[in-house]
Parts: sequence; structure tokens; C-alpha cells
Amino acid sequence: MAHRFYGDSIPYNLSLAEALNNTDTRGYFNSAQALADYATVITHVKRKLGVHKSPVIVVGGSYGGMLASWFRLKYPHIALGALASSAPILLPVNFTLRYGYYTIVSNVFQ
Repeated sequence: MAHRFYGDSIPYNLSLAEALNNTDTRGYFNSAQALADYATVITHVKRKLGVHKSPVIVVGGSYGGMLASWFRLKYPHIALGALASSAPILLPVNFTLRYGYYTIVSNVFQ
């Protein structure tokens, strides 16, 4: 989930390695935080452009599709719909290597 930590977005001016090894910053390195970021960006852009009533459809493929689906579920007041392509949205909550991303994607494809 490097979508959250790169460039200037790494918290507290740490390196990526330091941020990933720091328990305080690692808590921000998850899909729930990514969804919150997207919600903030979308509402900010709509406010800045004065398009409060314009509908938003979120789109993504694979992991991005999972995020799109989850975004629609968590923020239905922000996104009117979601289009998820090749997205294994029903990953087990505590998936391990045995239930890793590529295993789930392969099973979905089969």
C-alpha cells in the first residue's frame, strides 16, 4: 500500500524504511486510511469547484477496484457508485500467505 507513503507524504520527514518500522506511523499505512484520504480529496475538490451536487463514481482495477468497492460501502454519501474490475473484494480479513492476494485473484479467475 505504498499509495499512502511516498515522496512528501511520508509522515514526520522519515524515510520510507523508517516510517514502515515505526509503530506510530505504520498505523496510517492501511486501506482504511487510503479510503479516508480519497474521501478528503473528493470533498475538497467538489468544494473548491463549487460542484457539491455533482455525482461521483469511483473506478479501479485489481487492488484499486477493491478500494473503489470499499469506498462506495464506507462513503455512500460521497460516491454514487463504484466500478471494480478484476477486484477480489471478498478477501478474508486475516488473510495470510496461504490466502495471499495472488492466490485469491487466481481462485477468482478460475
